[in-house]
Amino acid sequence: MQEQIDGSPDLNYDPKRGPVGAPWLAWGPYLWADGLTVRSDGLTWQCEDFRNDGTHPSDSAQRKVAELLLNFLVTDPMAREWFVATP
Repeated sequence: MQEQIDGSPDLNYDPKRGPVGAPWLAWGPYLWADGLTVRSDGLTWQCEDFRNDGTHPSDSAQRKVAELLLNFLVTDPMAREWFVATP
């Protein structure tokens, strides 16, 4: 990812900058929160938000993840360019 950020021609994703050699890579939304400690945007993770493996989101928490992902895709300048339809 850092090589694409640094402009490696082999990892070019923009046809305006030359031959495309790779898809655009992005960090994505910030999903980390310290359990019940409320993050500045209000995000918390409760035990019920996870499946028994303690890693994967429960059915109810999948909505939280989806909302964070959607918000990222419509607000990040690079993602918005291809994610949001333009008339």
